[in-house]
Amino acid sequence: MIGIDIVSIKKFNKKKLIKKIFTENEIAYAKSKVNMEETLAGIFAAKESIIKAHRLNLYYILRKKIEILHIENAPLALLKGQKLDYHISISHDGDYAVGVCINREDVVEIDSKMKNLLPKRNHNSHKGSYGRIGILGGSPGMAGSVYMSSLASMRSGAGLTYIISPESISDILAIKSNEQIIKSIPCQKFSFSEKILNQILMSIKNLDVLALGPGMGNGENLHILVEKIIRQTNIKYVIDADGLNAISMNLSILNSNNEIVLTPHIGEFSRLSGFSIDEINNDRENIAKNFAKENKLVLVLKCDQTIVTDGNRIYVNKIGNPGMATAGSGDVLTGIIASLLHRLSSYDAALLGVYLHSLSGDLAAKNLGEESLIATDIINHLPHAFKLLRK
Repeated sequence: MIGIDIVSIKKFNKKKLIKKIFTENEIAYAKSKVNMEETLAGIFAAKESIIKAHRLNLYYILRKKIEILHIENAPLALLKGQKLDYHISISHDGDYAVGVCINREDVVEIDSKMKNLLPKRNHNSHKGSYGRIGILGGSPGMAGSVYMSSLASMRSGAGLTYIISPESISDILAIKSNEQIIKSIPCQKFSFSEKILNQILMSIKNLDVLALGPGMGNGENLHILVEKIIRQTNIKYVIDADGLNAISMNLSILNSNNEIVLTPHIGEFSRLSGFSIDEINNDRENIAKNFAKENKLVLVLKCDQTIVTDGNRIYVNKIGNPGMATAGSGDVLTGIIASLLHRLSSYDAALLGVYLHSLSGDLAAKNLGEESLIATDIINHLPHAFKLLRK
């Protein structure tokens, strides 16, 4: 929020007015300057700008609740004695003084490295230029997982997004989805059979990226199905949720020529790595880095400060908030990374995806509060997050 005010300098030559609205510190500072009236006018304009930026009223000036101090001639604002994180600017021109206040509580600082990672969209392009992204998953009662992943993918710039789901939930998804393409696999839920495998392979053969796992369930011999899908395709993968549980039964699934991003939370990573949750929490970065290096993949370890590593490089995410600990938040992250994975390397896609996910969550928390934040709020704030990175 920005507040601006302009006042006439001539108004500030009355002693009664000066004593009424200015503090002793402000008056002493003004007296130390060549033009006392000009200085007081600037201080008053600054106070008015704070009122506008903070949506306060004149009471705060009349009761001297706002004070403008100067540190090395730079204005500093206090509200009821507490320093405000505002940027204050005071200017003078002729008979007028101007005060400008920028409420820094509303200013979002963007990591310049992330801005540089976000690829530009070319004028000479089409929907195929931005990737054919598939979301493989869903089961009865868990249609929302694949839906949210697909919507996050679309909101993150994917040209085409496909949902590959069991026939049992395809009608639900068709009703919910407008832009997404639904590919139905004839089964109640995903499990291994040659028929299901062949149907999935047919459905994903032209994809660039496949997000595997959201809401997939724990069908019989699911790990065999996941292994055969990965070994018989040559595309990029984001693997999450039930896909991770399937892989934990046979880590050799990861020995493929595909680019793979894994996105486990601590509990899932414990099953994957064989380390206990306490052991992981005591040495997160090293354990994560070693796991990624040994398995030649990118690991996104979801926790209070999410870790992204390819075994050599490592990034620890510093933004985000506790309100994001809500059902479906991980599905949203999967969709974001999957979309970016077509246009970026697996490490950069994971890095930028984690950052955008947390930034969107922080924007949502500012508007809605942490307690009321739900996963779709993160998706709804993705456009704002992308706009901030584009500035």
